[in-house]
Amino acid sequence: MNAVKDMLDNHKKIARWAALPEHAPAIGWIVRGEKFYWTPGVNTGAGEPQYEIGSITKTMTAFRLAQGEQEGLWEPADTLAKLIPELENSDFARQATLRQLATHTSGLTRLAKNQVLMSMKKDKSNPYAAYTEEHLLEAVLEEKFRSGAKHEYSNYGYGLLGWALGRISGVPLHEALRRELFDPLGMSGTVMPVLDTAGPEPEAVAAGTVSAEAGARKKVSGGKKSAASASTVLVPGFAPGGRPVPHWDFTSAMAGAGAVRSTVPDMLTYLEAQLGQHPAAAGFEPALLACQNEQASVAPSKGVGIGYAWMRSMRKDGTVTHWHNGGTYGASSFAAFNRDLQSGFVILSNRGVSFAGQLKQMIGMGELSTDRAAHLVAEVLFKNG
Repeated sequence: MNAVKDMLDNHKKIARWAALPEHAPAIGWIVRGEKFYWTPGVNTGAGEPQYEIGSITKTMTAFRLAQGEQEGLWEPADTLAKLIPELENSDFARQATLRQLATHTSGLTRLAKNQVLMSMKKDKSNPYAAYTEEHLLEAVLEEKFRSGAKHEYSNYGYGLLGWALGRISGVPLHEALRRELFDPLGMSGTVMPVLDTAGPEPEAVAAGTVSAEAGARKKVSGGKKSAASASTVLVPGFAPGGRPVPHWDFTSAMAGAGAVRSTVPDMLTYLEAQLGQHPAAAGFEPALLACQNEQASVAPSKGVGIGYAWMRSMRKDGTVTHWHNGGTYGASSFAAFNRDLQSGFVILSNRGVSFAGQLKQMIGMGELSTDRAAHLVAEVLFKNG
């Protein structure tokens, strides 16, 4: 679509954002089945660039929840304690449901208390790497249920959800996503690498692309390797000021919150499925729609709700835009689609955003962020969709 490309090519703030040192942003969009790409400064000669997508992972964890519902493995109203014997003594687990975890309405805080303390003591640049299943169980067993809790975004909750789905089904989340989502859609450049804390020797087991620092630390699992996935190159990450930062690593305890790494072509394929345009997604269309349908209200007066992970915003034209963003210390991302307009886009960046930077952007100062770039793309794409 020329209008989007023209905006990206000519917007001064976009140009400065794309030209930041070591920055390699990639933007893709889809309109009624036709795909477009904008990749300034991205060198694909060595392979397809792969990025940390951060919390967009949650939409994939949510898909696993919805698909399991279709298969009769669990019900959205099931409590954690009903499904997982280890949690039957937890006040929280006896009352919190799978739907509440999926809609951020369980009352859990953004991070577990013991994870906050651990990240302060361990590697602050890689905050999830040392947080294991044992730590997660410890946190949940001490958690108190907050009745009537409103929407409160929780990485803790989605880590717990992803781990719980694996425990209930007997299939780890990373393997379930490979079988049920990545492989059927042909997303060969997408992986969920998970640290195996039980590994006797620290070695890297390739599953798509695994960061060097992850391999040096612990054994990594993430599914079968294919020729296509071997052609991806994990893009180095940089903090807002341009300082190199390590990629994040996850154990199974928190992988469901943000462990996936992907490419722009794969993410457009993922959006193609969300839009009902991918023939291979027909078999799991009910699960995709369950994630898109409103499951809880967030801001009724503003037309904002949430499905399973996907945020829903009602537009003035009466259509609904679904979206989710993500971020690590060295990457940021944004994905959005409008099924009514049959269009969507994804932005992947190897540059993180600091809290101070977010505050500056709110008052019109500082460098452009991925979220702000997404707003500009959405204005053009969905207006002309």
